[in-house]
Amino acid sequence: MTNFIAAAVQLGPASDTMDETLARILALLDQAAARGAKLAVLPELALTPYFASSVHDDPAALDPHLDEAANAAALAAIAAKGAEHGMAVVASWAERQPGGIYNTMSFFDISGTEVGKFRKVHIPGFVEPDPAKETTILEKRYFLPGDLGFAVHDLGPVRAGGLICYDRRFPESYRSLMLGGAEVFCIGFNTPVLNDGTLERGRAAARMSVCGGAFFNSTHVIAAGKAGVEGGTRYIGDSLIAGPEGDVLAHALTDGDEVVTAEIDLDRQAAMRAEWDFRANLRPEVYASL
Repeated sequence: MTNFIAAAVQLGPASDTMDETLARILALLDQAAARGAKLAVLPELALTPYFASSVHDDPAALDPHLDEAANAAALAAIAAKGAEHGMAVVASWAERQPGGIYNTMSFFDISGTEVGKFRKVHIPGFVEPDPAKETTILEKRYFLPGDLGFAVHDLGPVRAGGLICYDRRFPESYRSLMLGGAEVFCIGFNTPVLNDGTLERGRAAARMSVCGGAFFNSTHVIAAGKAGVEGGTRYIGDSLIAGPEGDVLAHALTDGDEVVTAEIDLDRQAAMRAEWDFRANLRPEVYASL
């Protein structure tokens, strides 16, 4: 398949329960399928609120978000819905392991089989809140750095790799996926409007990072995010699909649940990659050593 429809599935604030949020997700996947989508990407921590913006002193307070059985059941329902429509789905969630919590993305192919995972590599923020700021990102308080690298997965219509939110601020993330054979980059994000920031600036920065990753690798990007106000914090939304020239092919028009679709033209992408030939012309021997 060289051309197919992809969907960035934007979510408004999480519902009171995981089951209620899941019901919204399944309805949105039906909408994506009705538009002919063969790949749908969900936001970061799609099943839960963005709990890393607050201090939760009682570990039990996170149990509803980290319950293994509940997460497994929700992901199975999402995978089954995708399989019902012959649609691959990329879904992000909070994964509790014996050593701690990962901010995780699961890849389900068109048969509903989980073919791989990505765990957020770059963990932003702090362990303790800054009293001078209204909002502090506290992901370092909750999440371990991802340990699975930047793997690429065959989803049926396309080979795809994932990034989660802050990962998109690192050009190395995109380049690693491109060199690994990714034909599409899938991004889930929960980006808040922070303190002295504005919605417009937040959206502009997010677009720059997504469209830059697309442009510098001649690769389509599907970026799905949280929108609206959750827990008193505004999230930027503006889910979008970018083309291999860094152009915005489609973007969200609302601050709530919305399906954004666009055609992924892999023939156009292959021609651009052949023209720029990034892989052949990389010069790792002269780059600064990390």
